[in-house]
Amino acid sequence: MADPLASILIPVYNAGEYLRPAVESILSQTYSHLEVLIMDDGSTDGCMDSIADLDDSRIRIITQKNAGKSAALNHALQELSGTFYAIQDADDLSYPQRIERQVQYMLENPSLAVVFTGYDVIINGRRIAPRFSAKTIQQCRRDIEQLRTPTHDPNGMFRVSMVRDIWYEPSLKVGQGIDYILRIGECYPIAVLGECLYSYRIHFDSTTRQNIEQRNRMILEVARRACQRRKLDPSKYPLCKPELSPSDRYLFREREAGVVPHFMESVFDLRSASQNLQALKTALFCLHLHPCNLYYYKPLAYALAPLTLIKSYRSRKVKSG
Repeated sequence: MADPLASILIPVYNAGEYLRPAVESILSQTYSHLEVLIMDDGSTDGCMDSIADLDDSRIRIITQKNAGKSAALNHALQELSGTFYAIQDADDLSYPQRIERQVQYMLENPSLAVVFTGYDVIINGRRIAPRFSAKTIQQCRRDIEQLRTPTHDPNGMFRVSMVRDIWYEPSLKVGQGIDYILRIGECYPIAVLGECLYSYRIHFDSTTRQNIEQRNRMILEVARRACQRRKLDPSKYPLCKPELSPSDRYLFREREAGVVPHFMESVFDLRSASQNLQALKTALFCLHLHPCNLYYYKPLAYALAPLTLIKSYRSRKVKSG
């Protein structure tokens, strides 16, 4: 049987110097039966010129007036031809085996609507802090029930036949990927492949990270919509609270930036895989980002505390929701 076509969607808006490496990371995939839809959402920084010389018949560039990431992705969904589709953010990178491993997993698990992968982060040009724990369908369902995405949303691969009628919400300028995954997860099975195959670039000076309040309002809106769809009481879900009490603030670290929680998860994954030295180096890298902020010492605690104690602590957190 011929390899199924995989459509790769790359939404672009002023991606600058990062666009070409992002596109090249897809063109160099070990899985070659691809179509690459590059959606230029009205970029004004000349980034599209950086890929003008890429001579690859799999590339199709589609241009639209600036309308936001959701609109660009919805446009691409109307244009794609693949059996599966995946997103490549215009400033991120995919490891060479990413698409091959995801296609293989989807073929082996025909009931799945989405398979995600593990991922690391790019900070100051360095790939650091891999996360690679697998998640079963049941674990992902529990995440969806708690209004959480099972992992970082851009690295998913989707089965087009299942998600064809689900669209990205144009009114959401931030959090549209979270909203999309929650809506899919309410209807279909999701899993996470236990390999680090994607790199998410963190820009500490980005507009989204500087305007935490705006981002939090959008995430709040995503959570409220989910409760409304499911006929749930929003007061029972911390993500739906408009104001934070001091006792609730630890629940919102992921909404603030997600850097420290990511490093904590990476350290835990590395220690669980007996990569203790790498776990310690990862924790120290996080600490050096903000050495005067005690919050950034939490990954170091994960690196030094007995692993059994950490597992017990994490287990209690899961049971408490």
